[in-house]
Amino acid sequence: MTLTHYRPATPFEERLWAAHQDGHDALCLSLLRDADLALPITAAAAAGTEAPTWATAADAERTWLLAFTSVAAMRLATGGGAEYCRVVTLVELAAGWPDLRWGLAINPGLAAAFMLESGTVARLAVPTLAHDLMLDPASGVPAVQKLLSPADVHDLLAEGEPRVSGYCHHALDVSHIATPAVLAAALGQPDMLTANGSLNLLRWRPAGLGLYRTPYGGTDEEGRAAVAGWVVEEPPFVGMGLVPSVDHVIREYKVYGVGLPHGAEIWELTSGGTEHRRAIYHGDLRRWLLVGTRAR
Repeated sequence: MTLTHYRPATPFEERLWAAHQDGHDALCLSLLRDADLALPITAAAAAGTEAPTWATAADAERTWLLAFTSVAAMRLATGGGAEYCRVVTLVELAAGWPDLRWGLAINPGLAAAFMLESGTVARLAVPTLAHDLMLDPASGVPAVQKLLSPADVHDLLAEGEPRVSGYCHHALDVSHIATPAVLAAALGQPDMLTANGSLNLLRWRPAGLGLYRTPYGGTDEEGRAAVAGWVVEEPPFVGMGLVPSVDHVIREYKVYGVGLPHGAEIWELTSGGTEHRRAIYHGDLRRWLLVGTRAR
């Protein structure tokens, strides 16, 4: 079988090949957003005797990370040179992206091949809050949250019209983490743990989604330009819209002085894994109201 005569091996590939043949590029990208991708690895990596490395190819333009939409596609495109793979989603791939200057080559050499720059990968894997809502209107506006130091809590409770700046993250992405130390480590903020090992959390549903910008960028101007982003931050900044975490995929957003809406809440996550709701913001009264507790 030649590369151009490859027949799709899965129902997903059938849809992808048909969309590509009909010239529906937007549909192709939307299909790839939720796809499982096969990344070639060595036999030793498959056996667990060595760490997986990135399979790449280079041309005059850039280095390309290789991925395939099925094992059959991988084996044909590599002439049988790649027998083993690890399977990742696009967002998992973005979370571990090795170099912002690299691109992603999906099914190189096959009829339905896609060459994506890192900025495209980032925006497919980690859409903005507004784009997320447009893709799934029924999901509603998600909750975001931000870790607070004890001093931050004191300052917020004293403000009649509280505002926040800096980074916040998608609350759903950390809803499974019930241990303060694990959550603080996942967010790269271990210094936010209190003396008794708890965490203070500010949680709210955003108003004005455009104010919550996904931080595409890099650790220098070259990285920022490579991902067509707007942020330059110190390492370990990822630049793909995700918190720099090895074990967790957590979407993050950057804000500048956004006002908190009515119903914003301050929670304490205790070392025992329970949440204590400490306060809720009343927009009409312009003050915080202290409230009770519940188990997580």
